[in-house]
Amino acid sequence: MALDIASRPPAAPGTVRTDRSRGRIEEIHGLRGIALALVAAFHLFGNGRVSGGVDVFLVLSGFLATRSHLGRVTRGDLRLVEYYGRTFLRLVLPALVVLAACWVLTLLVAPEMSWHQTGREIIASALYYLNWEMISGQLAYGAAGPEASPLQHFWSLSVQGQFFLAWPLVILAFGALAGRAGSRATRVLAAAVVGLATVASFAFAVQLSRANQPEAYFHTGARFWELGAGALLAIVLPRVRMPAPVAGFLAAAGLALVVSCGFVIDGGAVFPGPLALWPVAGALLVVLGSVSERPTLVRRALNLRPVTFVADISYGLYLWHWVLLVAFLQWRQHETISVPDAALLLGVAGVLAWATHKALDPLHAAAVRRSRATPLIAAVAAVGLVAGGSYAGLQAVDRAQAAEQARIDELVSGGEHPCLGAAVLDPAKRPCEAPELEGVMVPAVATLDTDQHSVEGCWSNKERPVELRICTVGPATGYDRHLFAVGDSHNHALAGAYQWIAERYNWRIDVAGRAGCHWNSRSRLAAGTELAGLCDQWNQQVTEHLRAIPELDAIIATHSARTSVQNAPGEGDDRIVALANGLAEQWALRPSGATRIIALKDVPVFEYSATRYWSEVVPCVTEAGPGKAAAACSRPRADVVAGDGLREAARRDPNAVFVDATDLYCGPETCSPVIGHAIVYRDGFHLTGVYARSVAPYLGELFADALSGEPGRVVEHRWG
Repeated sequence: MALDIASRPPAAPGTVRTDRSRGRIEEIHGLRGIALALVAAFHLFGNGRVSGGVDVFLVLSGFLATRSHLGRVTRGDLRLVEYYGRTFLRLVLPALVVLAACWVLTLLVAPEMSWHQTGREIIASALYYLNWEMISGQLAYGAAGPEASPLQHFWSLSVQGQFFLAWPLVILAFGALAGRAGSRATRVLAAAVVGLATVASFAFAVQLSRANQPEAYFHTGARFWELGAGALLAIVLPRVRMPAPVAGFLAAAGLALVVSCGFVIDGGAVFPGPLALWPVAGALLVVLGSVSERPTLVRRALNLRPVTFVADISYGLYLWHWVLLVAFLQWRQHETISVPDAALLLGVAGVLAWATHKALDPLHAAAVRRSRATPLIAAVAAVGLVAGGSYAGLQAVDRAQAAEQARIDELVSGGEHPCLGAAVLDPAKRPCEAPELEGVMVPAVATLDTDQHSVEGCWSNKERPVELRICTVGPATGYDRHLFAVGDSHNHALAGAYQWIAERYNWRIDVAGRAGCHWNSRSRLAAGTELAGLCDQWNQQVTEHLRAIPELDAIIATHSARTSVQNAPGEGDDRIVALANGLAEQWALRPSGATRIIALKDVPVFEYSATRYWSEVVPCVTEAGPGKAAAACSRPRADVVAGDGLREAARRDPNAVFVDATDLYCGPETCSPVIGHAIVYRDGFHLTGVYARSVAPYLGELFADALSGEPGRVVEHRWG
């Protein structure tokens, strides 16, 4: 995948390759082909499922690089310029072709708000630091989908590229430290240091996987143990001898582990923790079994022409398949891919990989023939051209978007304009004339997905173990009321509104939220069991925290209407009943019944799919413009107002008030994605920061009413 072994490495000058060495390369070459085919197949046919093929490549890269470098260091012919040039030019040329194609496809089929991040990832991919870009961007290696990064698979190339840059220097250091003691001392020193580093990396991977598995997945330090395992095997393998039957059994067992891994484990959710030993052990066993001088059954299988053909194009296949998959899903506006379409994409990726291989290999060979330095110069120039061009383009896009946003911010005074958002629905402010807003929509479409008035410190998402994070808006002391707002991302989207309300009413509002979770005694029904377990932990922490503040005036509870929880026996399969009972059960655990529950109905769900929102609703809005979008892009109110169980739960609690603010987002018959020059949703179900701020004055009135009146009521916003 990163160390291209499609063309068998030549024997060292002055040496003759043994049959055993030739057999080993053939087995590794074929293993690479099978593992790469499994990566592409599971991605395409398994909706992004991770097969463990990447882990196999890391092991093989560590093995082959160490085997080559140690031999050259002991012979004194490791030439860094030649090594870096040959290695990286072969890697760079196909990668840059795919990166260019990815940029074209992004402009053609991806929503405009994704262009900036894709541009950043193209630069990071070209310069081999994408894994760190993914970590800083808080991106998880998720299932395939139109919202996935088209370049997330390049993270492994970055890890391997970093390894290839540093590893020859490390091996040279081993040789220098061993000095005149010779090759044996170099191997002993290398084995000791690499062994310790591998164990340390594995321990770090286990610890980080428990604390933050998405970060561990991309982290170079958490991945080194897989490279180190291959490197360690390369150091000790020359001393290994075993009977052919034993070698054949080990190779067969290893191949079985590699092939079966993806069917048993979804590595995207658990690697590089202990379960990654499954594919790593498989790769090590296949290489270990290659010590046999007699051809084994595995060697024969891995040397079959179909297998070697796949191996020959495997690097290109890996590069192309994910880019094509994400572009296809964006183009078709689907969340998943059908089997026929997956087969078609696999075929297209294979053809492109073959064409890339045939077209670029001659260029690589020509550069190698010219001089030892030519490949390195060519590789650096190609990377510089792509990275520099991408950076210049990204800067131009950023400047244009920043200028547009600055113009908008000046017009609307940072979101405080009296005719912006929900205010235009208020009969008391009609007619709300603002000629300066003619033709303007806030926020700018290019920044739509990031427009939220977030408050630092109150959001919990990917950390492991779960950490309850709470922020406070309004006065910390001397306040008139103390409220606690709890829920999922829909609660968090209102953080800016909570802040305005707290400052206006002299209330202290503590805000706590976690992605995908809300305060409910029932476990969430989710695609994976991990999220449900994390939500349970977070719910328990919320309950324990509330026990420390029994004199709380009120708890504001809200959550996405899209969520579902487990039904108890006797409830049937009614989603609303399960939500309502779980909410009421959880609310009953608050330390004081005098604390009022304000059950805030969720905002209308204008579109359940963010992809469809960006591909259907946003184009409608931009084409119609602010003057006509409200009517042209609206939907019936009955279609977008969904049940969330909060009204039913409020009926079950003796001190609860249900607050329905739907009229802040909808008219009597329809709901629109644009109200008063403000775009209402970031993605179809989360409010923009601008619109959330515009509803704050009206939400504040509803909360004040809910606090002052009798419980058991329904407080609804109705325009007079």
